[in-house]
Amino acid sequence: MVNVIAGLKEESYKHQFGVDDSKDNSALFECKHMSLTTGKRDWAAFQVLVAADEDIMSTVGDSAAFSPKGPLAQVRVAVELEGFSKDAVDMYHIGFVEDDDRVYKADILLHDETIYVEKNRVQPIWVEIAVPEDMQPGMYDGKVRIYAHSMFDDEDEIGTLDFCVNVKDVTLPVNGDRRFHLDLWQHLSNIARKHETPLWSDAHFRIIEEYVKSLAALGQKAITIIVSEIPWSGQRCFRTTNYLSDLFEYNMAKVEKDEDGQFYYDFSIVDRYINLCFKYGIDREIEVFGLTNIWIDEEYGYGYVAKDYPDAIRVRYLDKDDGCYKYIKNADGIKQYIKAVEAFFIDKGLIDRVLVMADEPADVELYKKRLNTLRRIAPMFKYKTAINHVEFIDEFKDEVQDFVPILPCVCEGWQTLQSIKNEIQGRLLWYVCCWPPLPNTFISSPLLESRLMGLLTAFMDFDGFLRWNYTVWPQKPRERISYRYPNWKAGDTNFVYPAWDGRPLLTLRYKNLKRGIDDYELIHMLKAVHPEAETILETIWARILRTQDIKDFHPSMAKSPQDLYSLDYDDYAFIKALLLDEIQNCK
Repeated sequence: MVNVIAGLKEESYKHQFGVDDSKDNSALFECKHMSLTTGKRDWAAFQVLVAADEDIMSTVGDSAAFSPKGPLAQVRVAVELEGFSKDAVDMYHIGFVEDDDRVYKADILLHDETIYVEKNRVQPIWVEIAVPEDMQPGMYDGKVRIYAHSMFDDEDEIGTLDFCVNVKDVTLPVNGDRRFHLDLWQHLSNIARKHETPLWSDAHFRIIEEYVKSLAALGQKAITIIVSEIPWSGQRCFRTTNYLSDLFEYNMAKVEKDEDGQFYYDFSIVDRYINLCFKYGIDREIEVFGLTNIWIDEEYGYGYVAKDYPDAIRVRYLDKDDGCYKYIKNADGIKQYIKAVEAFFIDKGLIDRVLVMADEPADVELYKKRLNTLRRIAPMFKYKTAINHVEFIDEFKDEVQDFVPILPCVCEGWQTLQSIKNEIQGRLLWYVCCWPPLPNTFISSPLLESRLMGLLTAFMDFDGFLRWNYTVWPQKPRERISYRYPNWKAGDTNFVYPAWDGRPLLTLRYKNLKRGIDDYELIHMLKAVHPEAETILETIWARILRTQDIKDFHPSMAKSPQDLYSLDYDDYAFIKALLLDEIQNCK
């Protein structure tokens, strides 16, 4: 009989291998019991670690499993939890990806019920329990059962692990009522490429819907709309020649010019995508890209098309007179198109939700010129800006609706942001991207940094968080996610991976980001009901943050993660239990 060792680990554990696989891993399996605390309309999660002294087939399902590698033993992991239906428990093998340092790190929640596991390889399994809103508060005992057999032998139970779930009488809000403003940009053209569907086809939209569902489950509030060709110039992917990857994003609008020279604009794809997002409750903001601060790279030919317009907007159209596709090459044509975009949103009754996005403008005077030009053309538009130059905060505080400074700019402009927080017209968000190195959501980042995004948002009293990535995969993301290192670290481009079945594969980073968003909601629930909320929050910040001076988070301060925040899961479990207890006590 195969010898199997198993243990429990917290949801923020990230297993890795590849440098010294001969080390003793026995300490990983010491935990045989775990206690979890949760609310209602909430979720609990942990990991089961399994290793065997021979090659095995590991399964989390009920089907028979044989291997083309030969007569391997099958090890089955099953979970039962009193008071919960079987459907409330989901299990996923956790897949590994190769990081920039060539070490394999746990990241992907695989859809495969059965996988091959090498001898002595530690295989983590994600276990997640959905707690419905009508669940009775109380303590519920659970058990992980481990079975094994070879070929046609009877299965034997070879081990058990115990856990319990303490359900508090606190119900988290439905997504539509949540305060946290999550803005993960959607790159729909890349979804079409990786799933091999024609762009904007019915097949493409069937797959897009699966990604929209995953965004809605995370708490997404903003819809990404692209209304010109390649507004980021493909992230200049053509400059990365050692791993060619297509990152171009294409216009969702179609333009034609008839034989008489009249332009016609078709926004049906835009309309279809907005309606799809609305279906799943993503309806708070429509974020429009492609009308300002177009990224250029003139050395490679990605420059201005309309030379007399102050931005590099690229609008492709079909000339019905000769059947050729062309680009609008004059300012009048660009202005006419922008007016049509504005008119579409006005006619649909959506203009109040529309924000025209500028991604990291670098020249104050040029951005002013571009904004003024847009205001004259389309006076109903409002604006949102991702800021990586601190001077933009003060310069545009009266002109931009939503401010989104990168974390180092938050540090540099902290006093200004505090003074204008209640004066700006819209929301105040923040972001990280390939910079700063920490905290971040890279493969190399501790998973608790993904969770920290929600807690830092609450600590700074901001409205939400933005990241440019969700599906900006390089060419073969499941085989090689490392791309453009060291400028971009692995994982900078994605929170999910493409699966063969047309659904996104979620990740440990996705789950930990979601946990942090839940923390944010609980903090605001506490503020709404508890007279001593600020005193309780002082306890929380003292447990999580090693400094309460946000300026210490600037990379120039050269602080380590341990100088800035806790990397101990128990601290985060403590503050969640504290929040739930204090909210419950106010009932």
